[in-house]
Amino acid sequence: MEWATLVGTGLGAVMGVGATLVGEQVRWRRTVRDNRLQDRRNLYADCLVSFRRAHEDMRLAADEEHAGPQARAARIRQVYRESGCDEVRERLMLTASDEVTSAIEAAYVSLRKIREVFAAGSTVPSPDYQAARQAHKDATEAARAVLRRDLSTLDL
Repeated sequence: MEWATLVGTGLGAVMGVGATLVGEQVRWRRTVRDNRLQDRRNLYADCLVSFRRAHEDMRLAADEEHAGPQARAARIRQVYRESGCDEVRERLMLTASDEVTSAIEAAYVSLRKIREVFAAGSTVPSPDYQAARQAHKDATEAARAVLRRDLSTLDL
């Protein structure tokens, strides 16, 4: 009878420690998943916001008074660089899936096209800018869809 009590107590202790370890493992995995999801959300939002900021700043720079075409092109390229879209794109390219990087790259290339259209002297009402803007809008909407799909795979 003494052995049965001792074995029962030992077995109960092992089960209690095991259950605690399993519970901690589940919590740890949930925390890692939640952190990964939040990090990815932030990175995706930062990327899209920087693209938007670059676009808006280039539009404003294109409307400014400039000493000449070279000064205008330099100003447009300057505001593009200051937007941070190159940096956030690089961070994303290091960590994202191929589908996400392809979608972001398409939006990025379309944004650079807008930069070159403005740098070449086009204004907001010009057909060249309007075509580039529509291409950028389409690429950005496609990227958003891919980003949402990617985030939904982590949000299980």
